[in-house]
Amino acid sequence: MKLRILLILIVLALAAGVAYRIQHQDAGDARKGGGDRVLGVKTVPVAVRNFPRVIDLPGTLEAAHQVAIVAQVGGTVLRQHVQEGDAVRAGQMLFSLDSRPAQARMAQSQAALNGARAETTEAEQKLQRLGPLMQSGYISRQEFDDARLALEAARARAGTARAELEEAQLDAHYAQIRAPIAGRVGRISVRAGSLAQPGGEPLTTILAPGALDVRASVAQQDWPELAAARALGKVTAEVFHESDRALRAQGELVFVDAQIDAATGAVPIKLRLAGPPPALLSGQSVRVRLLLGVEPDARVVPEAALQHAQEGTYVYVVRDGKAVVQAVTLKRSLDGQHVVEGELRAGEPVLIEIPQRLKAGSKVKPEGARR
Repeated sequence: MKLRILLILIVLALAAGVAYRIQHQDAGDARKGGGDRVLGVKTVPVAVRNFPRVIDLPGTLEAAHQVAIVAQVGGTVLRQHVQEGDAVRAGQMLFSLDSRPAQARMAQSQAALNGARAETTEAEQKLQRLGPLMQSGYISRQEFDDARLALEAARARAGTARAELEEAQLDAHYAQIRAPIAGRVGRISVRAGSLAQPGGEPLTTILAPGALDVRASVAQQDWPELAAARALGKVTAEVFHESDRALRAQGELVFVDAQIDAATGAVPIKLRLAGPPPALLSGQSVRVRLLLGVEPDARVVPEAALQHAQEGTYVYVVRDGKAVVQAVTLKRSLDGQHVVEGELRAGEPVLIEIPQRLKAGSKVKPEGARR
């Protein structure tokens, strides 16, 4: 019984001590902040400056001048004169196809042409002999007309044989596949012994040295801004590596399609790079930044200051020592900086770290500006 009474007294003493400590702490907080705790916050001032207007896009590099080498006649590849990656000059031999079928047709057509020419000569001589005889009445008009028709038929056969000969000669010429431009040989899809089909898969590609283009597409919602920039003058661009975002090259917009691509809902564009470095290759994926101008006197806040809610976007602004919720409208973003519209003044401190206990109207004390 005595032990139970002792335990009860100990519990009552502990409860009284806890209650005293809580009352003492609350009184101290009230003396410090007038009943409201002051929260230390990190802020940055609202910047008012010119802000770049840009459009960021994914793009793909391609050679500004490249030619797909396609066989114009069919035949077996007898010899491959170049290797992948070789530098070639215009007119240099690339592949030799089997031209023996074309040469056989050349011989056949030449023989037919010789025979047609002989017939033509004989028909001409006969017509010349029959002319005076018809005028003298020794032969009928029908005989003379038949001789003239024979001459015309012989000339027609000679013309057909001549066309067949030229066609065979052209096929023999096409069997020697040459580089149409100077450049570097791309991937070769055939080897000696392969059968090349006319108009089929390209045998290889010749990439001209120097300029590179970037193919990209501008979304419909961004098109009006790009069109307005084009109306003011040339549009330049910056090209970044896909992985490290390092600036690789600069270029200029040189082509805009006249219609929206129905499959993607975007407008295809092309940019020409100025002096691209060796690190950029045709077929490589890059990031493109179109430079459309600047927006003057823009209100700029860092990404960390922008808060989102169902009602919209807002920031916490320090006014009269309190955190005030200020609604803003996001206009554009670039590299972690946001242009906003709202009742913000230049230099006003906005919070970039939001304490968990912060509420609208809480008393705050900036710990220092950070740019």
